[in-house]
Amino acid sequence: MHQLVRARRSTPHLLLAAGVGVLVMALLAGVLGWQGLVQRADALERARAETAQQVKIQTARTTLVIADTNAGNDVLTGADPTQFRYKQFEFKAQPALLGLVVAARVDADAATLATANRFLTSYAMQVQSARTLARNGQDKEATATLSAASALLHAEVLPRLADVQNASQERLEDDQAAADLAPIIALLVGIAAVLVIAGVHLWLTRRTRRLLNLGLVGCVLVLIVATGAGAIVVAGSRDKVVDAEENALEVVDFLVEARFSAFDARSGEALAVLNGGTAENEQKWSEQMEQADWYLQRAGQGQSSAVRADVAVITEKLAAYRERHQELLAQAQAGNTRAVQNIAANPAPEGSVGSFEEFDTYSGALLARQVQAADDAWESAGSNLRLVGWLTLVIGVLAAVLAWAGIAARRREYR
Repeated sequence: MHQLVRARRSTPHLLLAAGVGVLVMALLAGVLGWQGLVQRADALERARAETAQQVKIQTARTTLVIADTNAGNDVLTGADPTQFRYKQFEFKAQPALLGLVVAARVDADAATLATANRFLTSYAMQVQSARTLARNGQDKEATATLSAASALLHAEVLPRLADVQNASQERLEDDQAAADLAPIIALLVGIAAVLVIAGVHLWLTRRTRRLLNLGLVGCVLVLIVATGAGAIVVAGSRDKVVDAEENALEVVDFLVEARFSAFDARSGEALAVLNGGTAENEQKWSEQMEQADWYLQRAGQGQSSAVRADVAVITEKLAAYRERHQELLAQAQAGNTRAVQNIAANPAPEGSVGSFEEFDTYSGALLARQVQAADDAWESAGSNLRLVGWLTLVIGVLAAVLAWAGIAARRREYR
Protein backbone atom coordinates (compact mmCIF):
# COMPACT_ATOMS: atom_id res chain seq x y z
CA MET A 1 0.00 0.00 0.00
CA HIS A 2 2.79 2.42 0.99
CA GLN A 3 4.69 1.51 -2.19
CA LEU A 4 1.62 2.35 -4.32
CA VAL A 5 1.29 5.74 -2.62
CA ARG A 6 5.00 6.51 -3.14
CA ALA A 7 4.71 5.48 -6.80
CA ARG A 8 1.74 7.79 -7.32
CA ARG A 9 3.56 10.65 -5.60
CA SER A 10 6.71 10.14 -7.66
CA THR A 11 4.86 9.91 -10.98
CA PRO A 12 4.12 13.68 -11.29
CA HIS A 13 7.82 14.41 -10.76
CA LEU A 14 8.80 11.87 -13.38
CA LEU A 15 6.21 13.29 -15.77
CA LEU A 16 7.61 16.78 -15.22
CA ALA A 17 11.11 15.55 -15.95
CA ALA A 18 9.83 13.69 -19.02
CA GLY A 19 7.95 16.79 -20.18
CA VAL A 20 11.06 18.94 -19.89
CA GLY A 21 13.08 16.27 -21.70
CA VAL A 22 10.74 15.93 -24.68
CA LEU A 23 10.32 19.71 -24.83
CA VAL A 24 14.09 20.22 -25.02
CA MET A 25 14.60 17.45 -27.59
CA ALA A 26 11.83 18.76 -29.86
CA LEU A 27 13.16 22.31 -29.71
CA LEU A 28 16.72 21.09 -30.19
CA ALA A 29 15.68 19.13 -33.29
CA GLY A 30 13.92 22.19 -34.71
CA VAL A 31 16.70 24.65 -33.96
CA LEU A 32 19.57 22.44 -35.14
CA GLY A 33 17.60 21.37 -38.20
CA TRP A 34 17.08 25.02 -39.09
CA GLN A 35 20.72 25.88 -38.43
CA GLY A 36 21.98 22.87 -40.38
CA LEU A 37 20.04 23.77 -43.51
CA VAL A 38 20.78 27.49 -43.28
CA GLN A 39 24.48 26.83 -42.68
CA ARG A 40 24.56 24.55 -45.70
CA ALA A 41 22.93 27.28 -47.79
CA ASP A 42 25.53 29.79 -46.54
CA ALA A 43 28.40 27.39 -47.27
CA LEU A 44 27.10 26.72 -50.77
CA GLU A 45 26.85 30.46 -51.43
CA ARG A 46 30.49 30.82 -50.36
CA ALA A 47 31.41 27.87 -52.57
CA ARG A 48 29.61 29.47 -55.50
CA ALA A 49 31.46 32.75 -54.94
CA GLU A 50 34.76 30.87 -54.60
CA THR A 51 34.06 29.05 -57.84
CA ALA A 52 33.40 32.39 -59.53
CA GLN A 53 36.78 33.64 -58.34
CA GLN A 54 38.44 30.46 -59.57
CA VAL A 55 36.96 31.10 -63.00
CA LYS A 56 38.20 34.71 -62.92
CA ILE A 57 41.74 33.65 -62.05
CA GLN A 58 41.72 30.81 -64.59
CA THR A 59 40.43 33.21 -67.23
CA ALA A 60 43.11 35.77 -66.34
CA ARG A 61 45.86 33.16 -66.66
CA THR A 62 44.59 32.05 -70.04
CA THR A 63 43.92 35.52 -71.44
CA LEU A 64 47.38 36.69 -70.45
CA VAL A 65 48.96 33.84 -72.38
CA ILE A 66 46.64 34.68 -75.30
CA ALA A 67 47.75 38.30 -75.06
CA ASP A 68 51.38 37.15 -75.07
CA THR A 69 50.66 35.15 -78.23
CA ASN A 70 49.02 38.20 -79.84
CA ALA A 71 52.06 40.29 -78.93
CA GLY A 72 54.26 37.80 -80.75
CA ASN A 73 51.98 37.98 -83.79
CA ASP A 74 52.22 41.78 -83.70
CA VAL A 75 56.00 41.83 -83.64
CA LEU A 76 56.12 39.14 -86.32
CA THR A 77 53.93 41.17 -88.69
CA GLY A 78 55.50 44.56 -87.94
CA ALA A 79 52.86 45.77 -85.45
CA ASP A 80 50.85 47.70 -88.01
CA PRO A 81 48.34 49.84 -86.03
CA THR A 82 46.03 50.02 -89.04
CA GLN A 83 45.35 46.29 -88.81
CA PHE A 84 42.54 44.93 -86.64
CA ARG A 85 44.88 42.38 -85.09
CA TYR A 86 46.89 45.19 -83.56
CA LYS A 87 44.05 45.73 -81.06
CA GLN A 88 43.92 42.12 -79.91
CA PHE A 89 46.74 42.43 -77.40
CA GLU A 90 44.96 45.23 -75.51
CA PHE A 91 41.63 43.38 -75.82
CA LYS A 92 43.04 40.38 -73.96
CA ALA A 93 45.43 42.14 -71.56
CA GLN A 94 43.25 45.03 -70.34
CA PRO A 95 40.74 42.96 -68.27
CA ALA A 96 43.62 41.43 -66.34
CA LEU A 97 45.36 44.80 -65.91
CA LEU A 98 42.17 46.35 -64.52
CA GLY A 99 40.65 43.46 -62.62
CA LEU A 100 43.25 41.35 -60.82
CA VAL A 101 43.02 43.01 -57.41
CA VAL A 102 39.23 43.33 -57.69
CA ALA A 103 39.08 39.55 -58.11
CA ALA A 104 40.49 38.97 -54.60
CA ARG A 105 38.12 37.54 -51.97
CA VAL A 106 40.51 37.72 -48.98
CA ASP A 107 43.34 40.07 -47.98
CA ALA A 108 46.04 37.49 -48.70
CA ASP A 109 44.77 37.16 -52.27
CA ALA A 110 44.70 40.93 -52.66
CA ALA A 111 48.35 41.26 -51.64
CA THR A 112 49.46 38.50 -54.03
CA LEU A 113 47.40 39.86 -56.91
CA ALA A 114 48.62 43.41 -56.28
CA THR A 115 52.20 42.20 -56.65
CA ALA A 116 51.26 40.30 -59.80
CA ASN A 117 49.54 43.41 -61.12
CA ARG A 118 52.70 45.48 -60.62
CA PHE A 119 54.75 43.02 -62.67
CA LEU A 120 51.92 42.82 -65.21
CA THR A 121 52.11 46.57 -65.73
CA SER A 122 55.84 46.27 -66.40
CA TYR A 123 55.14 43.44 -68.81
CA ALA A 124 52.58 45.49 -70.74
CA MET A 125 55.03 48.40 -71.00
CA GLN A 126 57.74 46.11 -72.36
CA VAL A 127 55.34 44.62 -74.90
CA GLN A 128 54.33 48.08 -76.03
CA SER A 129 57.99 48.96 -76.43
CA ALA A 130 58.56 45.81 -78.49
CA ARG A 131 55.61 46.65 -80.74
CA THR A 132 56.93 50.17 -81.27
CA LEU A 133 60.35 48.80 -82.19
CA ALA A 134 58.76 46.35 -84.62
CA ARG A 135 56.71 49.12 -86.20
CA ASN A 136 59.94 51.08 -86.73
CA GLY A 137 61.62 48.11 -88.39
CA GLN A 138 63.97 47.33 -85.49
CA ASP A 139 63.19 43.62 -85.57
CA LYS A 140 66.14 42.38 -83.53
CA GLU A 141 65.56 44.84 -80.69
CA ALA A 142 61.82 44.16 -80.79
CA THR A 143 62.40 40.41 -80.52
CA ALA A 144 64.75 40.80 -77.55
CA THR A 145 62.35 43.13 -75.74
CA LEU A 146 59.39 40.84 -76.34
CA SER A 147 61.36 37.80 -75.13
CA ALA A 148 62.22 39.64 -71.91
CA ALA A 149 58.57 40.64 -71.45
CA SER A 150 57.35 37.08 -71.96
CA ALA A 151 59.92 35.79 -69.47
CA LEU A 152 58.71 38.35 -66.91
CA LEU A 153 55.10 37.23 -67.43
CA HIS A 154 55.95 33.57 -66.90
CA ALA A 155 58.26 34.18 -63.93
CA GLU A 156 56.43 36.83 -61.90
CA VAL A 157 52.76 37.00 -62.94
CA LEU A 158 51.45 33.58 -63.91
CA PRO A 159 52.91 31.73 -60.86
CA ARG A 160 51.25 34.22 -58.50
CA LEU A 161 47.91 33.70 -60.22
CA ALA A 162 48.39 29.96 -59.80
CA ASP A 163 49.10 30.47 -56.06
CA VAL A 164 45.86 32.43 -55.64
CA GLN A 165 43.96 29.76 -57.55
CA ASN A 166 45.36 27.03 -55.27
CA ALA A 167 44.43 29.01 -52.15
CA SER A 168 40.94 29.51 -53.54
CA GLN A 169 40.65 25.77 -54.18
CA GLU A 170 41.51 25.04 -50.54
CA ARG A 171 38.83 27.46 -49.35
CA LEU A 172 36.37 25.86 -51.73
CA GLU A 173 37.07 22.44 -50.21
CA ASP A 174 36.55 23.88 -46.71
CA ASP A 175 33.20 25.34 -47.76
CA GLN A 176 32.12 22.01 -49.19
CA ALA A 177 33.09 20.22 -45.97
CA ALA A 178 31.11 22.75 -43.92
CA ALA A 179 28.12 22.33 -46.22
CA ASP A 180 28.12 18.58 -45.55
CA LEU A 181 28.83 18.62 -41.79
CA ALA A 182 26.02 20.88 -40.52
CA PRO A 183 23.12 18.87 -42.06
CA ILE A 184 24.62 15.59 -40.80
CA ILE A 185 24.64 16.91 -37.23
CA ALA A 186 21.07 18.17 -37.65
CA LEU A 187 19.94 14.80 -39.03
CA LEU A 188 21.52 12.88 -36.15
CA VAL A 189 19.91 15.18 -33.58
CA GLY A 190 16.54 14.82 -35.35
CA ILE A 191 16.78 11.01 -35.24
CA ALA A 192 17.88 11.12 -31.60
CA ALA A 193 14.91 13.35 -30.73
CA VAL A 194 12.48 10.95 -32.39
CA LEU A 195 13.98 7.99 -30.53
CA VAL A 196 13.98 9.78 -27.17
CA ILE A 197 10.40 10.97 -27.48
CA ALA A 198 9.27 7.54 -28.71
CA GLY A 199 11.02 6.06 -25.68
CA VAL A 200 9.20 8.46 -23.36
CA HIS A 201 5.92 7.45 -24.98
CA LEU A 202 6.71 3.78 -24.39
CA TRP A 203 7.56 4.50 -20.74
CA LEU A 204 4.37 6.53 -20.36
CA THR A 205 2.30 3.70 -21.86
CA ARG A 206 3.65 1.24 -19.33
CA ARG A 207 3.37 3.71 -16.46
CA THR A 208 -0.20 4.86 -17.08
CA ARG A 209 -1.63 1.83 -18.86
CA ARG A 210 -2.73 4.11 -21.74
CA LEU A 211 -1.94 2.80 -25.21
CA LEU A 212 -1.56 6.16 -26.99
CA ASN A 213 -0.65 9.68 -25.99
CA LEU A 214 -1.84 11.85 -28.87
CA GLY A 215 0.48 14.71 -28.01
CA LEU A 216 3.62 12.58 -28.04
CA VAL A 217 2.48 10.65 -31.11
CA GLY A 218 1.82 13.92 -32.94
CA CYS A 219 5.23 15.22 -31.83
CA VAL A 220 7.01 12.12 -33.19
CA LEU A 221 5.13 12.27 -36.48
CA VAL A 222 5.88 15.93 -37.19
CA LEU A 223 9.53 15.45 -36.28
CA ILE A 224 9.74 12.50 -38.65
CA VAL A 225 8.21 14.63 -41.39
CA ALA A 226 10.61 17.52 -40.70
CA THR A 227 13.66 15.24 -40.55
CA GLY A 228 12.60 13.43 -43.72
CA ALA A 229 11.98 16.71 -45.57
CA GLY A 230 15.39 18.00 -44.51
CA ALA A 231 17.08 14.78 -45.61
CA ILE A 232 15.33 14.89 -48.99
CA VAL A 233 16.24 18.50 -49.72
CA VAL A 234 19.86 17.92 -48.64
CA ALA A 235 20.07 14.80 -50.82
CA GLY A 236 18.83 16.83 -53.80
CA SER A 237 21.30 19.56 -52.96
CA ARG A 238 24.16 17.06 -52.83
CA ASP A 239 23.21 15.75 -56.29
CA LYS A 240 23.48 19.29 -57.66
CA VAL A 241 26.86 19.74 -55.98
CA VAL A 242 28.03 16.55 -57.67
CA ASP A 243 26.79 17.98 -60.97
CA ALA A 244 28.87 21.09 -60.35
CA GLU A 245 32.02 19.35 -59.08
CA GLU A 246 32.26 16.12 -61.04
CA ASN A 247 30.73 17.34 -64.28
CA ALA A 248 30.83 21.05 -65.12
CA LEU A 249 33.75 22.14 -62.92
CA GLU A 250 35.85 19.13 -63.85
CA VAL A 251 35.42 19.96 -67.53
CA VAL A 252 36.22 23.62 -66.78
CA ASP A 253 39.41 22.78 -64.89
CA PHE A 254 40.78 20.43 -67.55
CA LEU A 255 39.69 22.67 -70.42
CA VAL A 256 41.35 25.73 -68.87
CA GLU A 257 44.61 23.84 -68.44
CA ALA A 258 44.38 22.51 -72.01
CA ARG A 259 43.91 26.02 -73.34
CA PHE A 260 46.70 27.37 -71.16
CA SER A 261 49.17 24.73 -72.38
CA ALA A 262 48.13 25.12 -76.02
CA PHE A 263 48.39 28.91 -75.93
CA ASP A 264 51.73 28.65 -74.17
CA ALA A 265 52.92 26.43 -77.02
CA ARG A 266 51.58 28.87 -79.62
CA SER A 267 53.22 31.81 -77.84
CA GLY A 268 56.53 29.94 -77.72
CA GLU A 269 56.20 29.15 -81.41
CA ALA A 270 55.77 32.83 -82.29
CA LEU A 271 58.80 33.83 -80.20
CA ALA A 272 60.85 31.00 -81.69
CA VAL A 273 60.03 32.18 -85.21
CA LEU A 274 61.12 35.70 -84.25
CA ASN A 275 64.35 34.38 -82.72
CA GLY A 276 65.02 31.99 -85.58
CA GLY A 277 64.95 29.10 -83.11
CA THR A 278 61.95 27.07 -84.25
CA ALA A 279 63.88 23.79 -84.32
CA GLU A 280 65.47 24.45 -80.93
CA ASN A 281 62.04 25.21 -79.41
CA GLU A 282 60.47 22.03 -80.79
CA GLN A 283 60.95 19.87 -77.69
CA LYS A 284 59.34 22.46 -75.40
CA TRP A 285 56.53 22.99 -77.92
CA SER A 286 55.90 19.24 -78.10
CA GLU A 287 55.79 18.89 -74.31
CA GLN A 288 53.25 21.70 -74.00
CA MET A 289 51.11 20.24 -76.77
CA GLU A 290 51.23 16.81 -75.12
CA GLN A 291 49.98 18.43 -71.93
CA ALA A 292 47.17 20.11 -73.86
CA ASP A 293 46.21 16.77 -75.46
CA TRP A 294 46.22 15.03 -72.06
CA TYR A 295 44.01 17.68 -70.47
CA LEU A 296 41.59 17.53 -73.41
CA GLN A 297 41.37 13.76 -73.07
CA ARG A 298 40.61 14.09 -69.34
CA ALA A 299 38.02 16.81 -70.02
CA GLY A 300 35.84 14.36 -71.95
CA GLN A 301 36.23 11.31 -69.70
CA GLY A 302 33.05 10.29 -67.91
CA GLN A 303 31.07 13.21 -69.29
CA SER A 304 27.88 13.37 -71.32
CA SER A 305 27.86 12.47 -75.00
CA ALA A 306 27.39 16.16 -75.89
CA VAL A 307 30.50 17.19 -73.97
CA ARG A 308 32.51 14.31 -75.43
CA ALA A 309 31.43 15.37 -78.93
CA ASP A 310 32.50 18.95 -78.25
CA VAL A 311 35.86 17.82 -76.89
CA ALA A 312 36.36 15.63 -79.98
CA VAL A 313 35.82 18.66 -82.25
CA ILE A 314 38.24 20.74 -80.16
CA THR A 315 40.82 17.96 -80.38
CA GLU A 316 40.44 17.95 -84.17
CA LYS A 317 40.99 21.72 -84.29
CA LEU A 318 44.12 21.41 -82.19
CA ALA A 319 45.34 18.61 -84.46
CA ALA A 320 44.85 20.93 -87.47
CA TYR A 321 47.08 23.50 -85.80
CA ARG A 322 49.62 20.75 -85.13
CA GLU A 323 49.71 20.01 -88.87
CA ARG A 324 50.39 23.67 -89.66
CA HIS A 325 53.18 23.66 -87.10
CA GLN A 326 54.77 20.60 -88.70
CA GLU A 327 54.78 22.45 -92.03
CA LEU A 328 56.37 25.44 -90.30
CA LEU A 329 58.99 23.18 -88.69
CA ALA A 330 59.82 21.55 -92.02
CA GLN A 331 60.37 24.95 -93.62
CA ALA A 332 62.51 26.04 -90.68
CA GLN A 333 64.68 22.92 -90.97
CA ALA A 334 65.03 23.62 -94.69
CA GLY A 335 66.17 27.16 -93.92
CA ASN A 336 63.23 28.90 -95.60
CA THR A 337 62.90 31.81 -93.18
CA ARG A 338 60.37 33.71 -95.29
CA ALA A 339 58.11 30.67 -95.60
CA VAL A 340 58.34 30.11 -91.84
CA GLN A 341 57.25 33.67 -91.13
CA ASN A 342 54.42 33.47 -93.66
CA ILE A 343 53.01 30.31 -92.07
CA ALA A 344 53.40 31.68 -88.53
CA ALA A 345 51.62 34.96 -89.35
CA ASN A 346 48.97 33.65 -91.76
CA PRO A 347 45.45 34.40 -90.38
CA ALA A 348 43.85 31.88 -92.76
CA PRO A 349 43.24 28.24 -91.75
CA GLU A 350 46.38 27.34 -93.71
CA GLY A 351 48.53 29.29 -91.23
CA SER A 352 49.36 28.94 -87.55
CA VAL A 353 47.29 31.95 -86.54
CA GLY A 354 44.17 30.94 -88.43
CA SER A 355 44.23 27.25 -87.53
CA PHE A 356 44.83 28.03 -83.87
CA GLU A 357 41.96 30.52 -83.78
CA GLU A 358 39.53 27.70 -84.55
CA PHE A 359 40.81 25.80 -81.52
CA ASP A 360 40.43 28.98 -79.47
CA THR A 361 36.87 29.57 -80.69
CA TYR A 362 35.55 26.06 -80.09
CA SER A 363 37.32 25.49 -76.78
CA GLY A 364 36.27 28.93 -75.52
CA ALA A 365 32.63 28.25 -76.39
CA LEU A 366 32.61 24.94 -74.49
CA LEU A 367 34.36 26.58 -71.56
CA ALA A 368 31.72 29.33 -71.36
CA ARG A 369 28.89 26.77 -71.42
CA GLN A 370 30.44 24.67 -68.67
CA VAL A 371 31.12 27.70 -66.48
CA GLN A 372 27.45 28.65 -66.77
CA ALA A 373 26.39 25.05 -66.06
CA ALA A 374 28.52 25.02 -62.91
CA ASP A 375 27.06 28.30 -61.69
CA ASP A 376 23.52 27.04 -62.37
CA ALA A 377 24.28 23.85 -60.43
CA TRP A 378 25.56 25.79 -57.41
CA GLU A 379 22.49 28.02 -57.48
CA SER A 380 20.17 25.02 -57.70
CA ALA A 381 22.05 23.26 -54.89
CA GLY A 382 21.24 26.10 -52.51
CA SER A 383 17.59 26.52 -53.45
CA ASN A 384 14.87 25.56 -50.93
CA LEU A 385 17.40 24.98 -48.13
CA ARG A 386 16.49 28.15 -46.23
CA LEU A 387 12.76 27.64 -46.76
CA VAL A 388 12.84 24.07 -45.46
CA GLY A 389 15.12 25.23 -42.64
CA TRP A 390 12.58 27.77 -41.40
CA LEU A 391 9.79 25.20 -41.75
CA THR A 392 11.87 22.80 -39.66
CA LEU A 393 12.19 25.43 -36.93
CA VAL A 394 8.43 26.01 -36.94
CA ILE A 395 7.78 22.28 -36.85
CA GLY A 396 10.23 21.92 -33.98
CA VAL A 397 8.26 24.49 -31.96
CA LEU A 398 5.00 22.74 -32.90
CA ALA A 399 6.45 19.38 -31.85
CA ALA A 400 7.52 20.87 -28.52
CA VAL A 401 3.99 22.21 -27.91
CA LEU A 402 2.43 18.84 -28.79
CA ALA A 403 4.86 16.93 -26.58
CA TRP A 404 4.33 19.24 -23.61
CA ALA A 405 0.55 19.08 -24.06
CA GLY A 406 0.68 15.29 -24.09
CA ILE A 407 2.69 15.14 -20.88
CA ALA A 408 0.58 17.88 -19.25
CA ALA A 409 -2.59 15.87 -19.86
CA ARG A 410 -1.16 12.97 -17.89
CA ARG A 411 0.11 15.20 -15.10
CA ARG A 412 -3.37 16.62 -14.57
CA GLU A 413 -4.59 13.13 -13.77
CA TYR A 414 -2.32 12.99 -10.72
CA ARG A 415 -3.35 16.28 -9.17
